[in-house]
Amino acid sequence: MVCKECIDIFGDYLDETLDPRVMAELDEHFKDCPPCVAFFNTYKESTRMCKDTLADISIPDTICNHIRSHVIEAMKKC
Repeated sequence: MVCKECIDIFGDYLDETLDPRVMAELDEHFKDCPPCVAFFNTYKESTRMCKDTLADISIPDTICNHIRSHVIEAMKKC
């Protein structure tokens, strides 16, 4: 497995949705590739920070009401 292939599957690796053989290949690659390990750790932390931030964001009621009204009006036209 080459670095480019690893980077392309980091998300699936984090979600543990990869085929076990592919996960094992990536684990093996990590043993011999400190740059990929560093990049993966940065990717993992960035993903965690984004999820945490998005979980803390609340949408103001005025925006929710506007969206709701827009959806209701659009549904009436269908």
